Amino acid sequence: MKRTSALRGLAAAALAFVALALLPAPAQALDSTTWLQRNLVGIGYLAGGGVDGTYGPNTTAAVRSFQHDNGLDEDGVYGGRTELALHNKVAEVQRAVGSGADGAYGSGTTDAVTTWQRAHSLSYDGIAGPATMNALGIARTVQITAQWKFGSHGWSVSGQFGCLDQIYIHESGWKVYATNPSSGAYGIPQALPGDKLAAAGSDWQTNPNTQLSWGLDYIKGRYGDPCSAWSFWQSHNWY
Repeated sequence: MKRTSALRGLAAAALAFVALALLPAPAQALDSTTWLQRNLVGIGYLAGGGVDGTYGPNTTAAVRSFQHDNGLDEDGVYGGRTELALHNKVAEVQRAVGSGADGAYGSGTTDAVTTWQRAHSLSYDGIAGPATMNALGIARTVQITAQWKFGSHGWSVSGQFGCLDQIYIHESGWKVYATNPSSGAYGIPQALPGDKLAAAGSDWQTNPNTQLSWGLDYIKGRYGDPCSAWSFWQSHNWY
């Protein structure tokens, strides 16, 4: 995004700081390691035998993989941002299969997913891995989230996604909480000021789907398509 005056940049940075301070935080302590592991098993990031209550290397690797897919810092640490994203992803699965959307992948969710898998001629194991998520219409990664929006903008993934990928790699690394320390530009598309993202939803600070909806609409309105935007970026180092 274009960087404007220093005054506006300082104001935007202050807004972003306040916005981050207001991010939802768990009312209680973070999930126990056992529940974290159950959620990771439920959506296919950890093998079923990994539920042992110990935050070891396998759990750390599973958390890091989940963070990578969901636009979070890939540190392998289970903090508030990762907990929020994990609960939201589990709740998406729960809503899609008609179980209670509490963000905890327990036996009821496993049963509901198994029933759904059987009804849709999928291998049934109660785990919402990549194939099941795809069949449910749930984007597993932030990149897939963006790709699934291309059709409504009149773009082909094969022709345009590579350009969008380059823009977001350079702007934010596809990170949901990315904040430019100088301008205050925020989120995956680096909106400036950050609260422009609110036009796409009140959860703009934390939800990659909301950020990408705004970002793709911005590109469509200003440049027509991602490759035109990327061409501009290469000449100006902003878009």
